[in-house]
Amino acid sequence: MAKNKKAFDRVEFVLFNDDIDVLKTADKLLEGRPLIVNFEEFDKIEANKILTFLSGVIYALDGEIEQIQDKIFLFATKEDYKDGSLRKFVREHKE
Repeated sequence: MAKNKKAFDRVEFVLFNDDIDVLKTADKLLEGRPLIVNFEEFDKIEANKILTFLSGVIYALDGEIEQIQDKIFLFATKEDYKDGSLRKFVREHKE
């Protein structure tokens, strides 16, 4: 992963469904990859369980979560937000 890329260029989009492994998704956060996670395929209870778990991971990394839409969230470290590319994306797409 190139360090000179803007944070948004390193973002991975994740659509949670039955095939997605939450631990592998958490590993991506631990590797330093910002994630935009879509929970639209899950009911509220399941989405909240996964959101709670990933929130703990991003908290441990000194990161932040931004809600973009009802069931779409951005998980990134504070370092990732510094270049402004993620904040710009959130402003442009937030409902």
